[in-house]
Amino acid sequence: MQPQQLTQTEYDRHLVGKTFRLAFIGMSNVGKSYRSKVLQDECGFMGYHVDEEIQKALGFDSIDAISHWLGYPSGPDYSVREQEYLAQEAQSTKVDFLDTKGKNLVFDTTGSVIYLGEPILEWLKENSLLIHLDAGEEALGAMVEKFFEEPKPLIWHGFFDQREGESEHEALERCYPKLLHDRLAKYRALAHITISAEQLRDKNGAETLEIIKSYLPV
Repeated sequence: MQPQQLTQTEYDRHLVGKTFRLAFIGMSNVGKSYRSKVLQDECGFMGYHVDEEIQKALGFDSIDAISHWLGYPSGPDYSVREQEYLAQEAQSTKVDFLDTKGKNLVFDTTGSVIYLGEPILEWLKENSLLIHLDAGEEALGAMVEKFFEEPKPLIWHGFFDQREGESEHEALERCYPKLLHDRLAKYRALAHITISAEQLRDKNGAETLEIIKSYLPV
């Protein structure tokens, strides 16, 4: 399977032959896990959820537990734990010998997949069709509001800096929108196909696959 050269005919052939590999990328809470579950439940795909693999490897039982461990970027242990998390994410993402058990595969990546380094991202691009579920610039304001209503730790990748005389909240308020805009640009650059998250909202599994197909050359 060569995703960059995939045609609609080849796409259908891979689906029928159970050799299709699809990876959703995009912002947290944009619908990657939900869309993956739809393909699992309705279309018989095998699901591989990187978040779950990271949790198991680090010995946590939930995303909330990892968030609590990671903490905020102003914390004394944040930098070390961020690197530990990303190292584990890299191991959990590049799975060369994953047994799909004769099924098509849907790969549910994390929001920080774009920080894994070129070799792993190239491997991901070569081994799966990368679909960016695009939240769109118009959704970023709502994401910022939600973050400050329910702040959660995340991978900042150098985008947090607290200036002299600035409170942590003020620094987060200034830096978080920059992080979102940078992530959006990186997802778009990485993906084979970018599809509006709104376009797939409420679509069933068969409709999802048809919409993806429509973005491929004939």
